[in-house]
Amino acid sequence: MPITDADIAHTAAGTPGGDWLRRYWFAVGTTKELYDIPQALRVLSEDLVLFRDGSGTLGLIGRYCPHRGASLEYGDVEETGIRCPYHGWLYDASGTCLEQPSEPKGMEFCDRVEHVSYPVHEQGGLIFAYMGPDPENPPPFLNYAALVDHGGQRLVEDTRHFDYSWFNFYENSADPAHVWILHAASGYGQQTWGDRFFSMDDPPAFEPVETSYGMKIVMTKPGSEPGTEVVDEMSLGLPSVLQVGDTPYVHAKVDPQLGVNAGSDYEHLLFLTPNDDDHFMLFTVDYYTGPEPDMFERLGKMRKREIPTQEVKPYDKRPLMPFRGNVRQEDIVTQGTQALVGHRSENLGNSDRGVIVLRKMVREAIEAAAAGKEPKGLHQEENAEGLVTLDSFVGVRSVPAP
Repeated sequence: MPITDADIAHTAAGTPGGDWLRRYWFAVGTTKELYDIPQALRVLSEDLVLFRDGSGTLGLIGRYCPHRGASLEYGDVEETGIRCPYHGWLYDASGTCLEQPSEPKGMEFCDRVEHVSYPVHEQGGLIFAYMGPDPENPPPFLNYAALVDHGGQRLVEDTRHFDYSWFNFYENSADPAHVWILHAASGYGQQTWGDRFFSMDDPPAFEPVETSYGMKIVMTKPGSEPGTEVVDEMSLGLPSVLQVGDTPYVHAKVDPQLGVNAGSDYEHLLFLTPNDDDHFMLFTVDYYTGPEPDMFERLGKMRKREIPTQEVKPYDKRPLMPFRGNVRQEDIVTQGTQALVGHRSENLGNSDRGVIVLRKMVREAIEAAAAGKEPKGLHQEENAEGLVTLDSFVGVRSVPAP
């Protein structure tokens, strides 16, 4: 059967969308939030437990003990693994059963016990897992520049949790028209850049552009100098990575020869991980290579300053009020009240062309995975330093030749 939009939001193994997602590495946790106790997770509709044993080895295994189904979330982390609280069975980071203390000596059957486990990789303050069809031979891990130290400062936010579909959030990034409408009273509309660029009276032109890693939304306005343009790009790397210009916080690098902005020394990278069809996690990494030593302190203050300014009437009992005046809350109200993609009535217009391109690209990737082919984004180009960068540009540049 042909792949439709209704397949995109489904995340369980055995569904076209879920089998496609399992071809990639996904962020499942942060280094700073993993302590000396197990952490229960739900990833791609599967219940798991993440832990770091006493030797420092990371493990991601099935949440429920194969013995009698008790949750290993309440297990004890030991030097060599995690021990079930019910009957003391011990599992190492690979899911191998090491001990069965409840069984009579000589009657243990550890070698017959198989437990779910997935390979993990820790880098740049994030913990990633591969849950694909061949865990012994996962695809190469993508060394995103923001996760690799190269002379800058890094900020990893605490994990954010959302109670709606990951794709509602993801495709929102291919919909720039919402920025100058929904966010007019919040961060985008109140910053210097926003006043000049994201204006509902004079919105930027935009086009969706397919790339080797996925796509990007290129928004442009004429520059102040002849032959220049003001640019803001949003990049979407398959399956669920976003590189955001984060324009209120950009620090420009000026090209002395051209006298125009040659780009930004600030990266704002987001990793979306579906818990299941109706919930997802968001991991945010900021990386700054500019000269300001207290960049992230100032950034934190700017983000906290966004308090919703909307008046709430005494009889207004709507649960998500107030929301206007805060970018993140505005997104939650609109994305979180949509049904799953392909399961809702829509009337798409010209301003939705980025969304249309993204959905088509994802359907094609799902079809490729279903056919046993390599889906888009599994491998990505590296720069001279061996790093993967999504080519978001924010600033002023010369107008490309026709």
